[in-house]
Amino acid sequence: MLVVLGLNSDIWSRLATRERQLYRMATGFFLGCCVVCLLAGVRFMTQLSDSYAIGIPGGLLVGAILAMVIRVALITLVSKPLFPEVPAAPIDPAVIPIVPEQTWRTRLQRLPDFSIVFRFLILSLLALTVAFPLCSLIAYSESERISGERRAEVYAEFQANHPDMTAQQQRILRENMQREHFPIHVYRTLAKQGDGRLIAVWIWGCWLVPFFLLLYLRTGSEFQYATLNRDQLVRQIATDYAEMLEQSARMQRNKFGLQNAIQPNGAWDDAPFNTRKKQLADSYAFIDQASFNEYLKTL
Repeated sequence: MLVVLGLNSDIWSRLATRERQLYRMATGFFLGCCVVCLLAGVRFMTQLSDSYAIGIPGGLLVGAILAMVIRVALITLVSKPLFPEVPAAPIDPAVIPIVPEQTWRTRLQRLPDFSIVFRFLILSLLALTVAFPLCSLIAYSESERISGERRAEVYAEFQANHPDMTAQQQRILRENMQREHFPIHVYRTLAKQGDGRLIAVWIWGCWLVPFFLLLYLRTGSEFQYATLNRDQLVRQIATDYAEMLEQSARMQRNKFGLQNAIQPNGAWDDAPFNTRKKQLADSYAFIDQASFNEYLKTL
């Protein structure tokens, strides 16, 4: 289960029972979405090709691709951004400006960010993509009736446009029509029916359950995984950066003979994340030429 959503096994044992249950629930719904993708892919490719030899492997491939896209969208939703949170500067209560409590800035801050909205739109579109093939599979008899009526319409239109067809050409036309299932026409017709819409909405709702569960686990203050995982990754990145600097300094001393190793630009307080820039000096300090020459040697 940890592999499915890419969860950190070192943190898993430190989570509360309720949080682990919610992650298990999200994993179960995601696996259900994977099964739906495979069924919908096989159904669509079979309707499109009129061949199980093409529809089954092709549908499984299409379903697997859709499942991987969903998994990426959900995995990136599990963790918080890696940038360390900048602590807010202390505010003197005596100089707080008097502003209305509800302003357009506060309202915008309460809205979800673009990444959340983008994931929601992508998952919604994928849900509708697989909903109608699965809907045609559930309402199989109705789908066959719609495709049969469409075959008769196309056959009649073709005969009306080509009245001089021979008996051999008409037989070939009937055989070709029997291999056509018109999946897009079937989906559009089912979308206009109440049962088809109900099934599509039900599939879309079940599809978004893991999204909202993981979003709730990420933003809820009583849940710890997202914060613990982010802090562990930040510590690991900072440790790797410090080891890289030490290895670089050692190589410069041993291989190139430099007494003072050249270090990266120290303009940031939180390297390598570089989110808090150091404040510039208020005024310049004048030094003599000898001190300036010694300073140049340290660069």
